[in-house]
Amino acid sequence: MQPTIINIIGRGNVATHLLRAFDAVEGIYPTMVNPHTFEGLHEDADFTIISVSDNAIAEVADKLPKLNSIIAHTSGSTSIDVLDSRSEPTGVFYPLQTFTKDKSLDYSEIPFFIEGSSGEVADKLMELAGKVSKNVIKADSGKRRALHVASVYACNFVNHLWSISDSILKENGMNFDVIRPLLKETLNKTGTMSPHDAQTGPARRRDTNTINSHLDFLLKSNAPQEQIEIYNLLTSSIIQSFKE
Repeated sequence: MQPTIINIIGRGNVATHLLRAFDAVEGIYPTMVNPHTFEGLHEDADFTIISVSDNAIAEVADKLPKLNSIIAHTSGSTSIDVLDSRSEPTGVFYPLQTFTKDKSLDYSEIPFFIEGSSGEVADKLMELAGKVSKNVIKADSGKRRALHVASVYACNFVNHLWSISDSILKENGMNFDVIRPLLKETLNKTGTMSPHDAQTGPARRRDTNTINSHLDFLLKSNAPQEQIEIYNLLTSSIIQSFKE
């Protein structure tokens, strides 16, 4: 069987995990390529995956030499049009996950969202993604942008709230571990009901006494103003969601 050669341009979290994922697949030979010097670039690779920050995709694409490969980027919020300067077939190879270099992942569970400059290109990228994931979906740039926005709310913003929670617990002599069962059950409930239906808490109940007590605690704890504003904003948003 003809081997599949992949250029992975980038050295960050996503590039590192893509290298690990493909390195474990027989017959696929991934190479990490320096995004500044292009050291390690195979001009006859089957696929060239640009895995750099969103702001750098166009610059990297413009500087690449002529290749005999499909060129794709890994951004969720960036249109396929950012690769319009290329004469080669292009696409998007977007893995929807939070990546940290030293954190191992089950790649088979990660959904990959694929777009191609043609149906044939999309099919080839989907076949490639299917080598590491059992969840591969076609999605155009508009759908991917929606996915990315939703993911920022569900992951990045929530993680920041966990960080705030962690600091409050530490300042009061407790460990984040005490609320891990709560986080686990909160996520588990979304498997059987919508997040809207699963909502609980003082804002959902319009429990103004508890809300005011929390705000008083934050003020007396000299919490940063931003934390108080976040509490007020989210409380207001939840109340509005259940206004009817």
